[in-house]
Amino acid sequence: MRVSSPDKLLFPADGITKADVVAHYQRVGEAMVDLVAGRPLTLQRFPRGIEAKGFMQKNAADHFPPSIRRLPVPKRGGGETIYPVVDRADDLAYLANQNTITFHMWTSSADHPGRPDWLVIDLDPEAGDADAARAATSTVGDVLRSFELDGLPLATGSKGFHVWVPLASIDGGFGTVALASRALAGLAVAAAPDDLTTEFLKRNRKGRVFVDWLRNGPTATVVVPYSLRPRPGAPVATPVAWDELATTDPDGWRIDTIGDHEPPPMPAPQNLPVEAIERAARAAGVDLDTPHDRFGRDRSGP
Repeated sequence: MRVSSPDKLLFPADGITKADVVAHYQRVGEAMVDLVAGRPLTLQRFPRGIEAKGFMQKNAADHFPPSIRRLPVPKRGGGETIYPVVDRADDLAYLANQNTITFHMWTSSADHPGRPDWLVIDLDPEAGDADAARAATSTVGDVLRSFELDGLPLATGSKGFHVWVPLASIDGGFGTVALASRALAGLAVAAAPDDLTTEFLKRNRKGRVFVDWLRNGPTATVVVPYSLRPRPGAPVATPVAWDELATTDPDGWRIDTIGDHEPPPMPAPQNLPVEAIERAARAAGVDLDTPHDRFGRDRSGP
């Protein structure tokens, strides 16, 4: 593919050019498209490089090629968002040539938008505490295994980790997955209450890792594995095996080292034992009933 302005510095402090970014997405494109194909995307673009202000693009531009599908989604206040949907690795490289640094995707597909096939829990440590993030991720893994679920850790390329759980077809759609993720997060906190919290407000976390279950709603997005992140060194969101977790930093893999990493096997889609998870969470005193908004803020009051 011909790269426009190939020498443009997208990571100026590191000397990383647009040509380098496009080459990265050409290298990892097939692995990415296995995960992202058929899913609505939000593009995080930095036309002047990461040291200038970027923006999140939800609407597919008119000039995008026809191989990039469009999914119209009604907005709450009227109108619609026309999400881009990529099915080919070449189109990821094309979008990188449009100064896309990071790809974010839905946990459901364009063909079945109300049927999530991933459950994702985000472990967000205070002040970038990598040891705390690793411990929190390990605790979530233990909770999942107690229900015979297999998750895939993702070093996000930022401060923390995600744990991804591939799902078989489930009843109840996003409501079911949201309930299960809230319950799993609560069980993780119950297992390590001094270290973990589901408290949305940072001022109330008191140094604990935030176990964020809120990425499991309609149109919520998660960073696509193998995406670059707009941070110094060009870190890469990288799937890791559980036995790598103890020696992996959240931003430990970079654009110039990701080629040395052996991707872990992807867990097979699994049935989600929602009733058992909910029952265990309620027995542990986890609050599953207080209403909240899409940001996790308590909406039980007047």
